[in-house]
Order: sequence, then C-alpha cells, then structure tokens
Amino acid sequence: MVVYGGIHLLAEDDDDDLFGQRKSTDRVTAPTSVYLPPRRAWFSLYNQRVTVPVSPAEAARRRKLGLIQRALSDDVMLEIFKRMSPVAVARAACSCRPWRLLATHEDIWERAALDAWSGREPPEVTARVCRDRYHDSWRRMFLDRVRMRTEGLYVSRNTYIKAGMTDLTTENVNPVHMVCYYRYFRFFGTGEFYCKTSPHKLESVAKTFRDKRSAAADPNMYYGWYSIADVESREESRDESRDESRLHLECAPVDRLSIADGRRSCAALHMWLRLRSTHPGGSNRLDFVKLASVDEAEPVPAPTAEEWAEIDDPEMAYRRSCGINVRRYLGHARVRELSRGLNTMVFVPWEDVHDHVLNQGTDKMDFFVTG
Repeated sequence: MVVYGGIHLLAEDDDDDLFGQRKSTDRVTAPTSVYLPPRRAWFSLYNQRVTVPVSPAEAARRRKLGLIQRALSDDVMLEIFKRMSPVAVARAACSCRPWRLLATHEDIWERAALDAWSGREPPEVTARVCRDRYHDSWRRMFLDRVRMRTEGLYVSRNTYIKAGMTDLTTENVNPVHMVCYYRYFRFFGTGEFYCKTSPHKLESVAKTFRDKRSAAADPNMYYGWYSIADVESREESRDESRDESRLHLECAPVDRLSIADGRRSCAALHMWLRLRSTHPGGSNRLDFVKLASVDEAEPVPAPTAEEWAEIDDPEMAYRRSCGINVRRYLGHARVRELSRGLNTMVFVPWEDVHDHVLNQGTDKMDFFVTG
C-alpha cells in the first residue's frame, strides 16, 4: 500500500501484500493523475499583481511619486534613513516633499544622536539630556547641541610675513617672505584624536589621516585625547549643565631636548578649543583659546575667564588670522605658550577635501579668514 496525497493505492488485491509479504522487489510507481492537490481559493492569485482600491486623490498623488517611492513604502524608507549618515539624510530631504517630511521622524535622529555622543557618555545620559533640555526632541538636540564631528578633518590655514635676508646681487634689498602652513585635526568617537602641522595642502595630507596605518607611520603625527575643559573645578565639570563647547586636548608626551641646559625631558602639548556652529547642526568651527607645551611635573596653564571671553570678539579673531599680536616664543621655559598659528579651524568632510578652497596657494589667496 502506498499513500499519495491522501489516496490509498493498492498494488494488488492480495491481503498478504498489505503486511509486507510481497515477494516481488519491483517498486510501485503511482501515475501522476493519482495525486490530487486540495483545491484552495487563493491559488488563482499566485503570480498575480493585485491592486488595492484607492481613492482618486490618492491615485493622483501616487502618480507624482518617483519610481523608488512607489516601490518602497514609508516604513522601508524609514529603516533606510535610520542607517544613513545625517548629512546623507539632509541631502535626501532636499530632493522631494515626501522625503523632507520623512526626514523629520524622531527615530532617525535618535539613532544619529546616540552615535554622536556614544564616546563621551552612556546612552541613558544622552536620553536624559534629551528629555530635560530639549523636550524629548532628538532632532532638536542633534541640531542645537555641539558635537565633535568624525567624518572629516578640522583644518586651519595660518599665514604670516617674515623678513628675509638682504641680497646685494639684486635690487630687492628688503625682501620679505609669506609663510603658510596648516594645522590638521582628526577626531574619533572614542575620545582620541590625531593632529599634525604641515606645509602641505589639504588634498595631499587627507590621504594620511584617512588611513590609520599611514597615520601611525608618520613621525610628525601627534596623538592624544580630548574632553570637556574644566572651567572652575572638576566637580562642576561633571555637571550636565556645563559648557560642552569648551574642549581640552592633551597630546601624548614626547621627548624634548632643552635648549638651556641640554637635558632631555618629556613634554606634553595642551590645547584649549571652543567648538561652535555657523548653522544648525554644523559644529564646523574650532576656535583656538590657548596652546602650550608643558614639561613633566609642571602645572598646566588653563585659560582664564578673560581668555575664554576673547574668543567671542570678532576683531581678535581677525587679528589672529593676520598674525598680529604675536608674542615671543621662549623655548627654554618649562611652560611654553605659543601665540602663533591660532587661526580658527574649519571642518572639511572627506568628500570635499579635493575641491575645498583651502587647497589654493598663496598666489590666489594670501589670508584665509573664517566666519
């Protein structure tokens, strides 16, 4: 006896064959017509596109949508937007009205906000800040709260005039030279950063910063970590209401040869910066407040309240960019404060490093003043 689709097929009428006593070893093959599939009403809908009835207004609206919008629902597009970078979401929102409305969904900005501050605080602290200071709006917090951007470089272009040596063989008896160099910073979400001072332009240096292996092999690269600057005391700095735009950067100590006595010592480079935005969600400017090289066992000269207030003066920022009010550098001191090369840094994304205005030479742009 063989069972096919619920139908019992008897090879012979002999009862002995039903109990496995058949002497022949021939395999029983049932004809195709023996298998009778059950009849179901929805089988006729297989491989058929069924159109859901909609109103005429909805049908007219769908005809105006693009092909990708008709093929993918809003729920699917929401999951795609959640996995895109905030810059890519903003660009997609500029393409059409449905995506502009979809880009305001809070789930998109919740994921972006948690990723932006994951290296500085746990997720529950970020959620508490969003609830207490931004009325549970993740999008508003992402636009108004400053953050350290990691998808590019912060670059400053520093230029000053230097007197040259008199050449008696030419008519130029009072030569001057224009010196131009750059400061590059790359930050990571873990609280670490790379920095380098170089005369080379942005498009050539960006390759080194983008590859961690090349950056580690560069002998002129500095490494360190950054945190929120202690304004008055460490107890106050742990408060969530502290000024998050004030940053303290500390590089790893390096060996230094003293000019005064010829002894070797370890020195660490300390920088204090103010992070700000020129547009909502930008976080694209870093203003230098103070730069100092400190030998080991020496107190770190933190900026005063007056030095923090000077950063808000636009005239002071312009004078710094032009190299005015530069103090003499004392290389033999154990705490050396640098007053040159403190121009404001601009954030440049990776996709703009080849076309940015900072790649222009001194023949086309002598001074670069940021906004």
